[in-house]
Amino acid sequence: MKTVLVVAALDTKGKEVAFCREQIEALGAKALLVDGGVLGKPTIKPDITREEVAAAAGTTIEQVIKSPTEAEAIGLQTQGAGVIALRLHKEGKIHGVLGIGGGMGTALGTGVMRALPIGVPKFMVSSQAGNPAVSLLVGTKDICMFHSVADVVGLNRITRVIFTRACGGVVGMASAEVKEEENEKKIVALCAKGATEDANRMIRQRLADAGYQPMTFHCFGFGPASLEQVIADGYIDGGVIELSSDWLDRIAGGYSFPPDDRYENAGKFGLPQVFVPGTCDIIAAPPGKYTGRKTHLHNEAVMSYRSSYRELHQVGREIGEKLSKSKGPVTVVIPMQGFSVHDRVGGPMYDPDADAGFIDAISAFTGKLKVVKVDAHISDEKFIDAVMDAFLENVAKV
Repeated sequence: MKTVLVVAALDTKGKEVAFCREQIEALGAKALLVDGGVLGKPTIKPDITREEVAAAAGTTIEQVIKSPTEAEAIGLQTQGAGVIALRLHKEGKIHGVLGIGGGMGTALGTGVMRALPIGVPKFMVSSQAGNPAVSLLVGTKDICMFHSVADVVGLNRITRVIFTRACGGVVGMASAEVKEEENEKKIVALCAKGATEDANRMIRQRLADAGYQPMTFHCFGFGPASLEQVIADGYIDGGVIELSSDWLDRIAGGYSFPPDDRYENAGKFGLPQVFVPGTCDIIAAPPGKYTGRKTHLHNEAVMSYRSSYRELHQVGREIGEKLSKSKGPVTVVIPMQGFSVHDRVGGPMYDPDADAGFIDAISAFTGKLKVVKVDAHISDEKFIDAVMDAFLENVAKV
């Protein structure tokens, strides 16, 4: 029998959790209730009490309640519930997690889910699922956000349907048998945007032909953060090829959210790396954010703005500092005729003078890094040849 850990504040969500327990049990699974509440007394009996949750965080429920803010209090309960959830998972006692809540309940549920490895079913029913800020709570983990539409308070014709479907979803995911891959091929991670997809497609094929298993991460939003998480978790054993960079968005205020340890984890593991300044010509930001720059409308929510020499010099300097600390071999391969599909002669982002900012900055690290300049565009086969040659050369050094 599969067991679903149900995470909620049982002082305010007892009736709703009791309904979900009934649905989970009706589907042939078991519900294990953990109470992360900090306000009133629980309205139904939990399997794991708020006192146990606080103890797992190294404190007491009395101390949690005395916290100066509700955010600090729920943070402690989230920490404790996460410790318990991870232990139960390692012991094989839970097979999925269901969270139910509004603002604080979503922080609690997703926080517990982030403590668990990728692959464990995670289903969060939240009235805040459509809030852009919730993406920060999902982070780098495989959390399914299910919008409750109505507030997660009380049982009515909408919430009953939502809760029932959510329970079916998490039980179904927990029941699905995932076969372990018996694949001896090493995994090479790639990070790319649509504006470098031609290069990504060709390199993926080259890697597959060479006996590797390519794994692409979208170099946008939290995609790069997910890449760093997967590297840190030990999933990547073949190497990393960066075909697009999100660091420019961090500097200029774009839509991507690279973590502080971006471009560092592969180096800590000594993995062979190739870095390409793909899409460094583009700042992805909301329409209207900048004036006086070349632009290209990506979609109704994202405008591409041309980066400057100064910005790219900072990108090259900061990335160079990170890559130069790598324990493994790193090669920076530069397409001298343009960094993206839009950055070429006649293209809307073509500006070789601005691109020179990155080239000048990264060239200062020659000696610590191998820097290869290729007289080609990033989408040209000549450039793809150079990237693959650099990667295989670095593999041979490991």
